Amino acid sequence: MPESVMPGYPFLARTALRYDLIGDHLRAERAAGVPYTDAMVAEAVRDLEAQVNPDSEGAAALLERYPKAQVRDFDGNPAMISELDALIAYLQMLGTLVDFAAYRSAEHLQ
Repeated sequence: MPESVMPGYPFLARTALRYDLIGDHLRAERAAGVPYTDAMVAEAVRDLEAQVNPDSEGAAALLERYPKAQVRDFDGNPAMISELDALIAYLQMLGTLVDFAAYRSAEHLQ
């Protein structure tokens, strides 16, 4: 049986992320019940730019507000914020949502 291989998605690294309307997206999600604050919406563009630029002035402020955030150039291309940067940052964030202290593996084996 052939080994399963995750397909490559090289277009994500070549495609610039369109985030100029991120504030509008957050406001729409807030209307649907996501608890974004006015400050989160107002800082969304700056936070996104800071998250992929660890040497920026905004990176420290981002980490102060979101201590679990990963801040780095995820795709290795500092010339552009790509869709790959966004996907990796999102996947990194998902890993911080798990409360491993509350997880009891023996209970989940049944």
